[in-house]
Amino acid sequence: CFFCTHMAQLSEENIIDAVYALYEGDTTGWDTTSEEYLTARAYCNAAINLWETYDNTNWRELWGTLTAASDGDKTTVAADYSYDCPTNMKKPSSWVRIGGTFYNVISPEKLASYANSDELFVYFTGSEKTGFDLNINPRLTVTAGQTIEYEYYKGATKFTTTTDTTEVPDPYFIVYFVLARLLKNDGEDYGEERDLYESKLDDMQTANISGYIGIPDPMEDIEGGFGE
Repeated sequence: CFFCTHMAQLSEENIIDAVYALYEGDTTGWDTTSEEYLTARAYCNAAINLWETYDNTNWRELWGTLTAASDGDKTTVAADYSYDCPTNMKKPSSWVRIGGTFYNVISPEKLASYANSDELFVYFTGSEKTGFDLNINPRLTVTAGQTIEYEYYKGATKFTTTTDTTEVPDPYFIVYFVLARLLKNDGEDYGEERDLYESKLDDMQTANISGYIGIPDPMEDIEGGFGE
């Protein structure tokens, strides 16, 4: 029963089955290769994109770690000063650890003032479009086999298979977004469904802003995600 599944664990198929039940009034579900199902997938991804970009919000669910990423260089190579970042990176955080030692993150435009510095610093270059690289101060000695660790802000996962899940904390936001879009296509009144998904979006943002009990918001210490 998809309605009985924990919301944070709803798969693409769970979500689209929920849309179908509300739209068609039964639980048969669309075949996963049908045009209707694939259209619903496209609308699901539009909903995820809306959540991801909503009001320039830094969603806590989109902070990840290099350690948990599926790609990105995770260990050093001797005398190598540039390392690939995960392909889903949108921006880095403000600290990098190499071999357990903390390195400060500086902005690339400040490199000139660090030209003769032996400080422990790194900097990120690239873009979301072309990919990011982590660069280590070239005046330091880089030895092989040291673990690289850092946090970074990632792009939201889009649906491509029936078992995919989403970082969106309330997947019923997606359900009502897709349902509203289908009703709009049919020329039906979709005001109630639009109000529901907009309310859920606002509720998620409010919960995101409220943070954790007794813990300051770490975003306040990050200047554009690049440290100094």
